[in-house]
Amino acid sequence: MVDSTEAGAARRESILQAAAGVFRRYGFKKTSMDDLARAAQMSRQGLYLHFATKEELFKESVLRLLATMRSAIQAALARRDIAVEDRLFEALQVLTSEAMGELADEHTAELLAASKQLLGPVLHDFENSFVADLAKFFQTAGVMTRWKGEGISAKDLALQLHASLHGLKYLGGSPAEFRDRKRFAIKLVCRTGH
Repeated sequence: MVDSTEAGAARRESILQAAAGVFRRYGFKKTSMDDLARAAQMSRQGLYLHFATKEELFKESVLRLLATMRSAIQAALARRDIAVEDRLFEALQVLTSEAMGELADEHTAELLAASKQLLGPVLHDFENSFVADLAKFFQTAGVMTRWKGEGISAKDLALQLHASLHGLKYLGGSPAEFRDRKRFAIKLVCRTGH
C-alpha cells in the first residue's frame, strides 16, 4: 500500500534519490533491498511499502533520472543569457555528468544493460529525444545558418555531436580533458570562427 499524500510522495522521492546513489556505487546486481533501505534511512519492510521489488525501484530511479535530465537539458538550451556554445555545453554537461559521470565508472556498463533489460527502449527513446532537442536548438539558435549550402541538416549535426560524446568518453583522461574535448566538438558543430 503506497501512501498517496504529499508526505508519501516526498518520501518516495527521497527513496529514489538515495537509490540512485546506491545503484551507482554498487551496480544493479550487487545492490540489495537492505542497501537501499539503509540509504533511504528506513527499514526494509518500510521500503517494501513503497517499492515491491528492487527491479521496480531501479526502473523508477532510471525514469526519474531521465525526466530530470531532459528538463535540465531543455532548460540549458532555452537560456538566452549566454552564448549558443555555452548553452550547448551546459546541455552536454547535464547529459554526461548525470548519465555516465564525468568519466565512466566501473558499474556504468552493467547499469546500462540492466536499464535496457528492465525498461526496454526507454534509453533509446531518451537518446532520440536528446537528438531531436539538439536539432531543434540548432534550427532556432541560428547554428544552421553557418551550414547553409553544405547539404547538412540540423538532425545530421545533432547526430554527429551525440556520436562524438559517445566516442569522447572512451578516450580517457581527466575530467578537465573531457570537458575540453566537449567544447572542441561544440566549436566544430557550431563552426565557431567561420
